Amino acid sequence: MSTLFPQWMNALPGAVAVGLGAAGVGVIGGVWYYFTPSYWEVGYMPEQPVAFSHQIHAGQLGMDCRYCHTNVEDSSHANVPDTATCINCHAGDDELGGYFNIDLWEAHKVNQNLVKVRTAYAEEKPIQWRRIHKVPDYAHFNHAVHLNAGVSCYSCHGRIDQMEVVYQKESLSMGWCLECHREPEKYLVDVDGVLDPENPVRITDLATVEKLLNSPDQRERGLKLVETKQLQPPEHCAACHY
Repeated sequence: MSTLFPQWMNALPGAVAVGLGAAGVGVIGGVWYYFTPSYWEVGYMPEQPVAFSHQIHAGQLGMDCRYCHTNVEDSSHANVPDTATCINCHAGDDELGGYFNIDLWEAHKVNQNLVKVRTAYAEEKPIQWRRIHKVPDYAHFNHAVHLNAGVSCYSCHGRIDQMEVVYQKESLSMGWCLECHREPEKYLVDVDGVLDPENPVRITDLATVEKLLNSPDQRERGLKLVETKQLQPPEHCAACHY
C-alpha cells in the first residue's frame, strides 16, 4: 500500500521550526541593534544655520566651554548661548583695530557665517541652532548635579574641542546612563581638589580629562572620590523618570 506523502516530509516540521527559530533570532538581533539609540542617534550631525567650529573656539583658541554654556554648573539644563555672547568677541568695531590685526575685522564683512551672526544681533533675532543632544521628554538629566560630582563634559560629549562639526558621540540611552551609575569611579575626576588640593582638575579641560579617565590608576582614584564625596548614584526609576 503506497503512502500519501513521501518519507522525507517527516523532517519538514523540524526544518520549519529550525528555520522559524533562526528567523526569530535574526529579527530579535536586528531590532536589538537597529532599533536603539546606538544606531539611530550616535553620529547625529544636523546642519546648523551658522557653521560654528568648536575645534577652532574650544580647541585652537582654548575657550572654556562655560564661557558660552554659562549655567551648566548651576542649572539642570545646559543653555545655548545667545547672539550677544558671540558679539562679545565678534564685534568687529573699527576702534578695535588698534588691538587686533585689522585683517581679522575685515573678515567679518565677507565671511558669510560672521555676517549672519552680526545681522542676527543687529536685528535682535536669535540664531535658530539645531539641538543635537536630547534625552526623551520622559527622562530628566541634571547637568549641575553631574558636573559638580565630577563628571566632565568629555564623558557625555566626547572631545568637543576636536570637532569641526559637533555630532552626538554617545547613545544617551538608559543602559548607557546606568553603566555610569553602576560604576561611577570610571568617570569621575577630582574637580574640587579633594584628593589633591594643589591640582584640582578643570572639568572642561577635555584633553586632561581624557588622559585621566584612560589612565591605569583611574579606578583607584575614582573609588576614592566616590568614598570621599559619599556618592551614591541612584539606579531606581524615579531618579530620572519623574
